[in-house]
Amino acid sequence: MTTNDMQQSPGTAGAQERELANAATEAIRGITHLTLGSPPIPAPQMFEVLGDLKCLGYGLDQALRQLARSLASSLAVYAVFEEDGSNPEESVAYAMDSMRVAAGHASRLGEVLDFAQADITRQGYYPPSSNVEAS
Repeated sequence: MTTNDMQQSPGTAGAQERELANAATEAIRGITHLTLGSPPIPAPQMFEVLGDLKCLGYGLDQALRQLARSLASSLAVYAVFEEDGSNPEESVAYAMDSMRVAAGHASRLGEVLDFAQADITRQGYYPPSSNVEAS
């Protein structure tokens, strides 16, 4: 995808971001549905899952910080208003603060999952023994 591919008209600004955020939500929802009644996942496979989720935390940190900057920039590009007549710069500042806090939590999520991954890094496993005897 090139920079030109990423350019958006004012009417579609944020559409790709919404679509990707929705896909991330659906992916997490898929994991929760899969693990509700799934068989146990041994450490070597869980290590891989945790690695991907760890990257999700770190990536979400970066994405939230960039989205906060984009929100701030929108004040200079669009004629932004508040329905109640208050100052939109103030609400954007509050939203940016909240997004920065969320970004910090996302980063911490990545760190903690890194610890979880390290905790199981030396594990292997034997497949479950079969109760069926050879004939």
